[in-house]
Amino acid sequence: MQKTISRKIIASMSAAMLILSIIACASTRESKRVDMKKLLTSAGFKMGVADTPQKLAELKKLPQREMVPREEGDKLVYIYADAENCKCAFIGDEEAYKKYRKLTQAKQMADEDRREAVRNKQSQMDSEDASFGREW
Repeated sequence: MQKTISRKIIASMSAAMLILSIIACASTRESKRVDMKKLLTSAGFKMGVADTPQKLAELKKLPQREMVPREEGDKLVYIYADAENCKCAFIGDEEAYKKYRKLTQAKQMADEDRREAVRNKQSQMDSEDASFGREW
């Protein structure tokens, strides 16, 4: 009886986790766009909006959603274009780019730490010593 209840609980929890994973994947794309905007503006990039058909046409000529260096006179600038979603480009100088790289690396480290914590917790829950769900 206890094993049947535990199996039903585990099956229900697994189904719930699957549903939550699907929902999370659907919202990840929007979240990444917001994260990139925050990341770039925090680093000092300035956002320009393609608010005319001519500007949008120019924006579409740039590589999309990747950091591109470009020489403008004697200065090096970096451009991140997104004609599909925000119809905008973020432009920054070398200092902004350095900050962007630091923030990106810090975010990657934090994401990896979070994933490792989840794996550890999952491993703990999956081990035979874990009593989670067995007493229900």
